[in-house]
Amino acid sequence: MIRFEPDTISDGLLRFFAMAAPEANVYVEIAAPDIRFAAIVFLAIAVFAFRKRLSANPRPALVMLLLLVVSVPPWLMSSGNGRYYLPMLLCAGPLTVGLVYLLPLTRWFRTFLAIAVLAVQTFVVAMTPPWDSWAWLPWKEAPYFHIDVPASLAAGPPTTYVTLSSISYSLIAPQFPAASRWINVSNVGAVGRDADWAQDFLKAAPGPIMLVAPSIQGEVAPDGKAKPKVRDALDQLLRSQRLALEGDTCKLFRSRGIEAITIRRKPEGPATEGVGFWVCPLRYPVAATQAPEQPVSPRVELVFNRIEHDCPRFFPPGNSKTMRINGGAVRQYSESDMKIYVLDDGTVMYKFWRALNPAPIGTVEGVLAGKDVVDCRNIRGRTGMPWDREI
Repeated sequence: MIRFEPDTISDGLLRFFAMAAPEANVYVEIAAPDIRFAAIVFLAIAVFAFRKRLSANPRPALVMLLLLVVSVPPWLMSSGNGRYYLPMLLCAGPLTVGLVYLLPLTRWFRTFLAIAVLAVQTFVVAMTPPWDSWAWLPWKEAPYFHIDVPASLAAGPPTTYVTLSSISYSLIAPQFPAASRWINVSNVGAVGRDADWAQDFLKAAPGPIMLVAPSIQGEVAPDGKAKPKVRDALDQLLRSQRLALEGDTCKLFRSRGIEAITIRRKPEGPATEGVGFWVCPLRYPVAATQAPEQPVSPRVELVFNRIEHDCPRFFPPGNSKTMRINGGAVRQYSESDMKIYVLDDGTVMYKFWRALNPAPIGTVEGVLAGKDVVDCRNIRGRTGMPWDREI
């Protein structure tokens, strides 16, 4: 996924300053402004300017600074994601203080500078608090996300569990037998490398394959089973992976974790009856039968292919399948968080996931003639510094 990778050299060079912006999706998904790296840049310049008058042995701080500099290119080229940069995020504080300590200033002024950086960092975090941005529940005691797993599952054969939601609820896995295998197919798609890996994983299943999917209120029929519309929806989501529910056999496992989320989202105290996890036996492989769809014209497919050819970084060829939607067709590219729309009236658009609205490309005729192209250097909602991005 290229969500946090810089698009240009200047974007990469300015990443440390972009990280100070109180914006989400700069180097992590949440808004987590960090001024320490911008401070390190200015302090490093000051240390170099006063290199002949430093107040202490510079070697420890300079070694850590060199490590930071060397680590930046591989980080930005591989992901640019802050969660994979945690060692250097942890080093940023000590390095900032170390560089301040080298400056040829009085001890009290150096202390003032260190406290000032800490105060500004505290202020920007307080103005954009990240607390509870990710956590749905506090981790207080085990099991951290409860689910009632019957003893019969523990005594059964090795089982492969399939999850469908973008939140994988992986914290429930330790409550299942240790020999269990798990796969999340929420973003796998029907074609591409990930789809091939998923099929290989399912083919190698040593025993039964079962679905684990969170439920919401209103999904349970009076007999305790999943309502037909729920089963139909689950089958639709499973179809692309050649999976299907094994009849009307879904069972609802109570989960205090799901119940707690329900109460948290509606603090007035709603009933939590009928919320938990559906656990359903699956059949594999099944024919990839789909509801009849209006075919997509060859010209529309050529439009998609032309845009992929012109802008492969954001629309990688072979990684998406054309799907019919109401009023047109779409291809979705999970690696770049992008979509291309070709509407029945001939309009062609793309949309980056953070953009408020789709950005127009042109028309079918214009794209095929090479007149209407995507400006791959200016993707709305993505390109540029956080304060420059169009939404």
